[in-house]
Amino acid sequence: MKKLLIAVMTALSLAGCTKIEDGPLERITENYVFDPTDKNGFYAEQFLNNIYSILPNGYNRVGGDLLDAATDDAMPSRNAVSIERFTTSSLSALSNPDDAWSKNYEGIRKANIFLKNIDIVPVPAKIPFWKAETRFLRAMFYFELVKRYGGVPLVGDEVLDAEKPKNFTRNSFEECINYIVAECDAIKGAVRPDPLAAGDYGRISNGVVLALKARTLLYAASPLYNGGNIGGTADQKKYQGYANFDAERWNLAAQAANDLMLTGKFKIDGVTFNNVFIVRKNDEVILGYLRNNSSDLETNNGPVGYALASAQGRTSPTQDLVEAFPGLNGRDITDPVSGFVATNPYANRDPRLASTVLYNGVNWLSRPLQTYEGGLDKPNNNSTQTKTGYYLRKHLGNFATATLYSAQPHNFPIFRYAEVLLNYAEARNEYLTAPDASVYKVLQDIRKRAGITAGTTPGYSYGLKSSGMTKDEMRIAIRNERRIEMAFEEQRFWDLRRWKTAETVLNKDLNGMIITRNATTGALTYQKAVVGKISFANPRMYFYPIPYAEITKNTNLVQNTGW
Repeated sequence: MKKLLIAVMTALSLAGCTKIEDGPLERITENYVFDPTDKNGFYAEQFLNNIYSILPNGYNRVGGDLLDAATDDAMPSRNAVSIERFTTSSLSALSNPDDAWSKNYEGIRKANIFLKNIDIVPVPAKIPFWKAETRFLRAMFYFELVKRYGGVPLVGDEVLDAEKPKNFTRNSFEECINYIVAECDAIKGAVRPDPLAAGDYGRISNGVVLALKARTLLYAASPLYNGGNIGGTADQKKYQGYANFDAERWNLAAQAANDLMLTGKFKIDGVTFNNVFIVRKNDEVILGYLRNNSSDLETNNGPVGYALASAQGRTSPTQDLVEAFPGLNGRDITDPVSGFVATNPYANRDPRLASTVLYNGVNWLSRPLQTYEGGLDKPNNNSTQTKTGYYLRKHLGNFATATLYSAQPHNFPIFRYAEVLLNYAEARNEYLTAPDASVYKVLQDIRKRAGITAGTTPGYSYGLKSSGMTKDEMRIAIRNERRIEMAFEEQRFWDLRRWKTAETVLNKDLNGMIITRNATTGALTYQKAVVGKISFANPRMYFYPIPYAEITKNTNLVQNTGW
């Protein structure tokens, strides 16, 4: 999308030279943006683009670390960083490195300003699309709030005045979910159809709207909200989930995902897994956060032993994640027929492993990676280095044979089609008493695209049973597939919470791989070892605390349970 990240204030500052006499800057702002003489709607479009910039942008956004470093998939390579508020259970209403309250309400306010004023701009052909896009963005900002805090105040179309704050009360979780879904239903036919023209890529399309609806309903059907409400008081229960369990919520989630699948506008077949993340436009990404080409991902997360690359190696994927990837035949590596060999642990594995994690011996910047003890990429000299024996690979450009990093199109995938398929499989499996053929097909299709072999073992396809799995067995398979397919895309952090399994999965030691190299023979020895710990000490951490500053400003806000 053209000029997606151009700040609206840039345009305003340029225009202000000719109309400075009109009044105070805060009054000039709307006059310039929503100008009845702006026949191309230039400033209004810049304002809309600025609202787009508030969308989730992923990558090293939490104090310089990936959000996944607050799960069992990775650790921060640096010590004493803000993301440890999650891993040490030291989060508080005063200190939250992922506090998104102000950011998303800022987006909602800007959306309401746009909707209130856009009709005076003389671009009738564009306004219907712009209005629908803005309503989507507002709904998305509400989703980002609800998944963190539960039910939040719904302010409607009102433009809030910072000088005259209103003491809104929180709407219930159910009301917020219904609002987001209703907005999606209202605008799905008003946005641009898929596939988008090249000049519109990155804008909101029909597929984007359907993807938000599907994700919203999936979350709403999940155990934390649907039968697992942790609210203490009656009000807290109202804000932190539904009053009771209803299996029909799973059915609605499955139907919403299927609605997008039936459009036939997106696919994973023929889309190379690694290219999903480094090719700006492809058939799988439904919505990406468009950024200028850069090498910041590589310099933030790449291995530390390449002098010319100046990388910081901030992300250390865990052995726990590595072991979640099956063998090349799709069988769990604990299965004797998987082909796994402990003395050569990365051979004959699911190809997504090599696209997700950089491990010892893989070629990078024209030499094999050295993460053995004392190697170039794990020098043990008190500098920042991998804590686990691994570095991040996913999202990084193809630099196996290069000598330096170069600018790449790193566009964080907000929605992609593989997630929609997994959303469908999960919801459909949870709704039925046993998985049907459509659930099996999702996992088979995803594994086929990954490069797992079809196999010849009777009763198996791509390493999974072809039929006869119980609902519980399929749940385990879907959750693991989601883990490895969506690693480092800000999914597992939220999945473990909505599944209400974080208090178990995130209370444990974290493992790495200690590799020693014989100085004489060069032979390598691999030893799994505990390298850290993660804590989810209290169920209250399933929800973020409403920021202390908001609670003190608005005494009508009820704090979440336990905070």
